[in-house]
Amino acid sequence: MSYDAKTDWGYDDDVTEHDINRWERGIEDAHVAIAILTADVSNLKTRMNVLESTLPENFLYNHFKDDLSTIDGIKVIRGYYNEAQSRLEV
Repeated sequence: MSYDAKTDWGYDDDVTEHDINRWERGIEDAHVAIAILTADVSNLKTRMNVLESTLPENFLYNHFKDDLSTIDGIKVIRGYYNEAQSRLEV
């Protein structure tokens, strides 16, 4: 629920129970939104750290996998067969 701000206050306006409840709802909604955004930012930070650690300069430790079954015309210029894990690493 979006906050419904009252922007037309007058000098002698009474502050009512409705106004205070509206303020409290707005404060609570803001805290809920901040908690959700904090979790999202934390998740994105974790994902970015994983990507950065997985893809260092020159992609030396690239963890992307493909079985190459649908790719034609690939020329492998460097790599080796990893017997322990039964895979070609290029």
